[in-house]
Amino acid sequence: MNKTVLKRLLRFTKPYAPFIVLAFLCAFISVSCSLLVPVLIGDAVDLVVGMGQVQFAAMPKILLLLGLAIAGYTVFQWLMSYFTNVITYRTVKDLRLQVFQKLNQVPLKYIDGMPHGDIISRIAGDIDQISEGLLQGVTQLFTGIFTILGTIFFMVRANVYVALVVILLTPLSLFVASFIAKNSYKHFRSQMDTQGNLS
Repeated sequence: MNKTVLKRLLRFTKPYAPFIVLAFLCAFISVSCSLLVPVLIGDAVDLVVGMGQVQFAAMPKILLLLGLAIAGYTVFQWLMSYFTNVITYRTVKDLRLQVFQKLNQVPLKYIDGMPHGDIISRIAGDIDQISEGLLQGVTQLFTGIFTILGTIFFMVRANVYVALVVILLTPLSLFVASFIAKNSYKHFRSQMDTQGNLS
């Protein structure tokens, strides 16, 4: 998808900006809670020094925080999914309505001149693909950003050298992901053309 198409698609999401903000906040809280869980487990393990040397007095507080972190992750992950679903499906609904309005305005010569399978594929298949891509994209974008930043923060606190290795290897993984995305795009277009012909 090129930048022009992406900008046009994002314009459809503008009416749902409050839901985007809420999804963003829920992603931040859920990722923070998920990253806090292993830290709390590590703190609990540190209190178990050896046989007869368990610090029971400090355990309840850590276990309570661990329970709250897990509950917080679950609740805010669900809320983020809800808000991203609202954004996606309302955006797709608006998109479909505009497509139907456009079809009602174009001359019959245009409809007769195009393979009907292509028209059906664009209305049904392509918009479904946009829906899936938008849903996955929004969710992965929000959680991905906070997961990367939060992980780096906790790693720097735990071990600076390990954090530096991860930071140096991250651009390589981004390059590989970009390479795969660019090379799979042409195959995706070919698949949609074939689907249109089959329809």
